[in-house]
Order: sequence, then structure tokens, then C-alpha cells
Amino acid sequence: MYNKEFEIIFDYARNLADDIEIMLSSGTSFSVKIHDQEIEAFNYADSKGISVRVIKNGKVGYAYTEKFDEKTFKLIVNEALDNCRYSENDEVVVLENYPDINQKLDVYSEELDKVDIKDKLKFAMNMEKIAKSFDKRVFNVPYSVMGDGKAYVKIANSKGLNKEDKQNYAFAFVSSLTEEKDDKRVGSDFIISRNFKEFNAQRLAENSVKKSVALLGGKEIKSGKYPVVLNNEMTATILATFSGLFSAKAVQEGKSLLKGKLGELIANNTVTIVDNALYPGGFSTRAFDSEGYPSQKTVLIDKGKLNSLLHNTVTARKDGVKSTGNGTRSYKGSLSISSTNYYLEPGNVKENELFKNYDNIIEIVALQGMHSGANSISGDFSLSAEGFLYEKGKKKYSLKQFTVSGNILKLLNDVEAVADNFKFNMSSYGASSVLIKELVISG
Repeated sequence: MYNKEFEIIFDYARNLADDIEIMLSSGTSFSVKIHDQEIEAFNYADSKGISVRVIKNGKVGYAYTEKFDEKTFKLIVNEALDNCRYSENDEVVVLENYPDINQKLDVYSEELDKVDIKDKLKFAMNMEKIAKSFDKRVFNVPYSVMGDGKAYVKIANSKGLNKEDKQNYAFAFVSSLTEEKDDKRVGSDFIISRNFKEFNAQRLAENSVKKSVALLGGKEIKSGKYPVVLNNEMTATILATFSGLFSAKAVQEGKSLLKGKLGELIANNTVTIVDNALYPGGFSTRAFDSEGYPSQKTVLIDKGKLNSLLHNTVTARKDGVKSTGNGTRSYKGSLSISSTNYYLEPGNVKENELFKNYDNIIEIVALQGMHSGANSISGDFSLSAEGFLYEKGKKKYSLKQFTVSGNILKLLNDVEAVADNFKFNMSSYGASSVLIKELVISG
């Protein structure tokens, strides 16, 4: 696809730039939100753009367009060349014809594309209807959402690289509010899949209500240091918040507390954290990154030891290592680094076993304030939380909202056990429930 467009740009740039990379990305996204069995929001977006990254006299310049014609293609080459002249960035960029991966990735479902929009609307309506009728304490269903999307990317460069890929996905999300004696709580559930047959409105709606109802009637918790179990979703949330620490770019710029720690023990030996762009069926699974570099599985923390950072080819060259295939950019932006399927490897104990290690344990099932309450550079966090108190392995009662504070490196060092209930969230961060030796709790 789009071979003609790429040929026009290559032909024009051949005698003007030392090297050139072209990236085209296109995609669609759809979502519908239901309220009181009416469509409250209906969103559909269709995007397509093409960008060039040119190298001239060792300098790099970018430009892009969403207009597809020969005149505009030539204009963005000229603009990128102009940007080279004014570039103050001293990063060394070398384009190559990178090899392909060996395996075939299953990241696109033709059947998913055939799902009728009426069925998507009906599904979202059913989630709301079921949630509202499941328990008399439900007074609102603020979110009953169904959506999907698909993406296509093509990358080629003047060294002969020419790759393309496409993928799609669908998701559903429902959130239920319940009330009892002036106590109001929210519970949510979700699914993301490429198989519409896996979508079950009854299960999602009921789970969201059950989570909400379980939190009603919360009691105050006395401030202090407590052993804590983070459930699988909240462990993934914490991991996502601090995933940027593993960016080699952040480390090189002095914006990560992992600077100078490569090869050191930074976590308990129960902790192994992986970024795996080849994860079977993952929703950030891909054959190559935004430079065309082949995808791979990268072990970041191996049984507590900092084993690797996430690299693109520029940061890898600066550190004298190989790229991990984590280069990323949109057609509108410059090269950066991002994670793919990023997760804590599961343990081999059942979740209920985690609560038997101490007489009193707090389980955290909800966290808020990740943007304002977590410092991605220092690793410190102070977050609003909800959960339950366990005594001698038994759930006693829910807790009123409290604050949990700590530091990500201390948390990783204090992981005493990892359960086997592994789960990905909707943003390709995955984890199991974990037992933390202690965190500061403020009631």
C-alpha cells in the first residue's frame, strides 16, 4: 500500500538529502457512551498522515503532512531540510535496513471488522441496563462505553527498509455508582479483545456493581505503616505510572532515578519486569518500532537486578548498546521512547495466600491522583486510595478513602510475594496482585 506516494518522496529527496526515512500512519477509532438508554456521546475519528525524517550533513530534520499530493510531498522534504539547518540537536542518527522478525503476529481480526455498529450500540445499552437493575443501591451508571479502533503503519528508508503492519482491537468499559446511608462508591470493569464473542455485558455490568457495593459502609483506618496487597489492576497502575523511569532517554537526560544503577539490585528477587513487544495477542504487540527496528522481549528487571533500559537506535548508540526496539513517534512528532506490553511476571501463589502473612493487611483496589500525586523523576507518590482491611487472612470490612504514600524503588524492594492472577489493563500494562512489606497509610 502507498508505494506510489513513497516513490514520489524518495525520487525527489534522492539528490537533496544524505538519507531519508518515510513513515505513514493511518487509523480509525470509534466509541459510544450510553446514559439513560440514550446515546450521550458518539465519537468517530479517521486520521492519516505521512512524515519524513531527513539527514543532511549529520543534522536531522522532521516534517509531516496530512495532505496527499506530489506538490505537498516535495514541500515537506524541503521543510525537513530547512529544519536540519536550524537543528541544535547533536544526536547521531544512522538509518539501516533492519531485518524482519521470524514469527507471524496475530494482531488483526477480520471478523472484528465485520461487527455491525448496531451490535456495538446494543452492547453498551445492555451494560447500563443490567447494571442499573442488578442492585437497588445503584443510582447512576456514569460510564457505559463500547469502542474499537484499527491502525496501519508503513515505514521505509533510503537504505532499503520497507515494512508495513496493521492491527485492530475492541473494548468495553462500565462504571457503576452505588449509595447506602450517604456513602457513595464507584466500581468498574472492562474488557479489551479482538474477539467480539468474548464480550459479555452481563458479566461486566454485574462485576462493576459488585465492586462498588463491596466498598460501601467503609470505616476509618488509623494512620500508620501497614503491609499492603495491591490487587492486580492497581499493581499495573503503579507500574504504568513509573514506566518512564526505564527510558534510556530519561536516564541520559538525568530525569530518572535509575541513572547509574544498571546491573544493580533495585528490587526484591521476586520482581521481574518485562517489556515484550512480541507478547502473543498483546494490544501493543508489533513487528517493528517507529524506526522499523525489529521488536523483541526485553527483561528490564531480572529477579531484582536492573538488567536493561528501553532504547531506540539513537539512545542505544549513545550508550554503546543495541536498540531494544522501543523507538516511537507519531507522524506529527520526533523520535522518542515508549514501552509496549510492559508487565510484572506472575508468581506461583494464589491471591488469597497473600493475606495470610500478617495479622493485619490492607488491600488496595482503587487509586486516584496518579498525575498529581506521583513524581516520575523522584519515584515518590502520595495517592488517594480505597480498599479493605484483612485480619488473619479474612476480609473484615471496607475502608473509607485514605492516602497511601511511598517510593517506587522502596516498593519494589518490599515486594514479598507475587500472585498468579495476572491481568493486563486497557493500556498494555500487566501485573498480578502483590504483597508489599509496608506502605505509609493516612486515614
